[in-house]
Amino acid sequence: MLVGIIGLVFFQLNDILSVVNSNKIYTGITINNIEIGGLTKKEAFEKLLEKDKKIFGTPILNLYYKNVNKDLYYNDIMANNNLEELIAKAFDIGREGTIIDRYIGVKSLVKNPRNLDISYTPDKEKVAKVLEDLKKEIEVNPINASMLKSKDTSFVIKAGKEGKKINLDKTFDEINVALNEKETKVKVYVDVVKPEFTSKDLEKIQTQISTYSTKFNKNDISRSTNLQVATSLINGSIVKPGEIFSVNNTIKARTEANGYKTAHVIVNGEYVDGIGGGICQVATTLYNAVLYAEFQVVERRNHSLTSAYVKPGRDATVSGSTLDFKFKNTTNKPIYLQGYIDGGTINYTIYGGEEYVPKNKIDFEYVVIKRIPPPPEKIVEDPTMELGKRKVKEKSKEGMVVKLYKLTYDANNVLLKKEYVSQSTYKAMRAEVAVGTKQPKAVPTTTTLQDSIIGSDIVQPVNEQPENN
Repeated sequence: MLVGIIGLVFFQLNDILSVVNSNKIYTGITINNIEIGGLTKKEAFEKLLEKDKKIFGTPILNLYYKNVNKDLYYNDIMANNNLEELIAKAFDIGREGTIIDRYIGVKSLVKNPRNLDISYTPDKEKVAKVLEDLKKEIEVNPINASMLKSKDTSFVIKAGKEGKKINLDKTFDEINVALNEKETKVKVYVDVVKPEFTSKDLEKIQTQISTYSTKFNKNDISRSTNLQVATSLINGSIVKPGEIFSVNNTIKARTEANGYKTAHVIVNGEYVDGIGGGICQVATTLYNAVLYAEFQVVERRNHSLTSAYVKPGRDATVSGSTLDFKFKNTTNKPIYLQGYIDGGTINYTIYGGEEYVPKNKIDFEYVVIKRIPPPPEKIVEDPTMELGKRKVKEKSKEGMVVKLYKLTYDANNVLLKKEYVSQSTYKAMRAEVAVGTKQPKAVPTTTTLQDSIIGSDIVQPVNEQPENN
């Protein structure tokens, strides 16, 4: 009897141990309602992969906006789901607690199956990538209103247009809602994007704030062309409130392809030929208009030599991408830059809100704090010029250090204040003089009869006959 009882207990214990110590997933466990009980982890993984077509091969959502449609599959938008981790979780069910507790739990799975669902939680980064692909079909950049003013005409305003931009956050929220409510279609949420400035904005900035002009030799065709090209690119520019305007970024690279020609440029304190020569006068003229408008000058460098078209301290040079003239629109409204060339005059006028017109009269003066005499002239021998003759090819220039001051006057022309603006240093330039080295021709000699009678003591007179005309 005792042996029988012991045998029964041993049998039952052996049964319990064989159940709880199984190396397979317990019966009654499913993933996405697919039975995986009685399978090893590897077998369960392979079985679920076979069901991929059902789980992952069918669209779960349709994303649309007007005539744009895109089917979304699980892998398109869902967080990466590691099946191996999910299977490991299924395998661990029923493997905690005492042997008896585990045995009871495993047996209960037969009547009360346990299902693990593959997560349907969208991943925001994946959704963002999907929407990025749809941008070109949905999004539209806003177009700012524009205006143009010729020399003697009124402003002509062209209305802008609103744009469209996909709202990732709201579209992502809509996808979450659709998945929770078992919906199959989601509309892409699109925001209206307003232009930075509208026609009404531009109507409010047509008051002249400042203007400045400089002269140039219109007969120098190459230089005149460069001035015209650069000015045409700046003309009509609208600078937003707080925006920094760059001359270099606006007038494009100085290349023949962009319309620029070869003209004089300054290199190391000397005049040489280079593409785009003369455009510094564009920067200089605009710089002075900016000074009178009282905007903030962000970047400005003077030339290495003084300029003929503007007083010392009032010039601004640009060169490649290293030297630039920049200023900041310090008003709360856009400003409009008008540039034009009239004969031998280049003009820049700045328009903006009438409240930004300087209330007082403004002027500028420069003070020379140091003068630098030019070095000795450079002599260049010229074999085509007569010996000793001189020709000045380049005049000398005095160098100097100057300080520029801004003067503010009241309505009665009384000086209210004098403010330091900047200091400029200009090199001295030596003169270049060509000196002729060409030797004069020898004077030819005339042979006489007397010279031909050699050794004769007596010279006979010769009677010359007149030529018959």
